[in-house]
Amino acid sequence: MADTTRKLLIKRIIITLIFLALFIGAFSGALYFYQNDRTQRSANLTFGDEKEPNRMEVSVTLLGVDPVKGELNFRFASLPEGTYAAKEDRLSKDLKFFTGIESGKAEVTLEKNRIPDPVTGSISLASGKVSDYPFDAHSSNLYLFFSNPKDEQEEIPMLVHFHGAITGYNIDADYIPKNEFESSDSYIGLRINVSRSVITKSFAIFIMIAMWMIGLVVFVMVMVMVWQPRPIEFGMFTLNAAMLFALPAVRNLQPNVPPPGSLSDFLSFFWAESLVAISLPILFFTWLTRYKKPN
Repeated sequence: MADTTRKLLIKRIIITLIFLALFIGAFSGALYFYQNDRTQRSANLTFGDEKEPNRMEVSVTLLGVDPVKGELNFRFASLPEGTYAAKEDRLSKDLKFFTGIESGKAEVTLEKNRIPDPVTGSISLASGKVSDYPFDAHSSNLYLFFSNPKDEQEEIPMLVHFHGAITGYNIDADYIPKNEFESSDSYIGLRINVSRSVITKSFAIFIMIAMWMIGLVVFVMVMVMVWQPRPIEFGMFTLNAAMLFALPAVRNLQPNVPPPGSLSDFLSFFWAESLVAISLPILFFTWLTRYKKPN
């Protein structure tokens, strides 16, 4: 008896240790997965000639991404260097700064002997369909340049620092070669690429699978009630009705999900909602026709 109890205790300890090891491994894997995804969704890139002493430096910060509206929000902060700088980071001459933003002035005037003010605004996404969520990818082109209003022929060298880190998105920026657009050498063109992060895609797929499971469980439960003479309890009606209104809430748990009509809806939500919606009248009809008069 003592040996049997001891063996049972050892068996339970081994099983507990195995589950603990699996949990630690899964937890560590999740943390590693997060760290890996965090490095993918942010971008800190520099474009231009860093060896040029006389230049204008521009810090471009991506403030927000809105695929539904088709917009990218930016903040542009310029800093003079070399001959373009006076005391305390002030400009030594008047300059015009072209950003291409669509929600404000695309061209602003930076006055002499003043610290350049930051410029904020948005540009439209040139490609990509938000209806492809969560596998949608978007891109847009951004062109920057400075000009001297007193000498239009002057080429003003630039150094652009791009910073992009938005939760739930992979952000990247590529330099647009000069042969792709007509400009002087002082232009810098950037192609901003935006896609959903790995975690966003994974969680969206998890929600899609969960909705399918909910719809199938409800539908199979009702079909079993139809084919087998099991008692139909009132709680089944409340469960079906609750799932009918709960599925839209589950669908909206997907991060940054667009309005209904995206790819994820055609893959799961519409099907799951249809299964639940069909199950409720079937259950009611079965309850109605299975009535037996009391003896």
